Amino acid sequence: MYILIIGCGKFGSGLAMELSNDGHDVVIVDKYSENLGRLRSGFNGIKIKGVEIDKDVLMEAGIDKADIFLAMTPSDNMNIMASQIAKDIFKVPRVIARIFDPSREFIYRKLGLRTINPTELGINVIKNRIIDANSGTLLILNNDVSMEEVTINNLSFKTVLEIEEKFDCRICAVSKNGGFMIPKKNQIFEKGDKIICSINVESKEKLVKAIMKEKLI
Repeated sequence: MYILIIGCGKFGSGLAMELSNDGHDVVIVDKYSENLGRLRSGFNGIKIKGVEIDKDVLMEAGIDKADIFLAMTPSDNMNIMASQIAKDIFKVPRVIARIFDPSREFIYRKLGLRTINPTELGINVIKNRIIDANSGTLLILNNDVSMEEVTINNLSFKTVLEIEEKFDCRICAVSKNGGFMIPKKNQIFEKGDKIICSINVESKEKLVKAIMKEKLI
């Protein structure tokens, strides 16, 4: 996909590097050359120095052919204006804006913009880990459902299908030795594997107790 990012801070530059490494065509725009300098020789995309809401700069960056536009600057005003330009003028199919100040989220919603709020996500994850030392919460989807990372120490349930059926969850990824893979239903686990799954609160507690606690011999 052709992805245009504005804002090359820590968040934007990290995102650009990951997307580029995944094989996407990535262009990133920032008005400060020192920010663009975060992306060194390992970055395979294109870096453009310029004002992020300047139409000529955005045209140079290829906004007219972009599949995705990501507004990731540390300015809500900039992100809102740029997202509106991408969405309403250039008709980019998918536009996502970063919310820098959570108190301004209502503005994004009023304008119908899709958003990501790293501050809120981080607060929720840290709060859950303070409340529950064993919490592996990655993302809270609503009051009942979350994305969890759980380490398998007890092999009472040995396959993806067994865990999904027993605990009413959906396993979307498995980590083995630091690498992630999309699992098949009959995949057999080994001790120390980690699963990433969507699950409700009640089932989460049962899952953690069942597979994180080591089985006594």
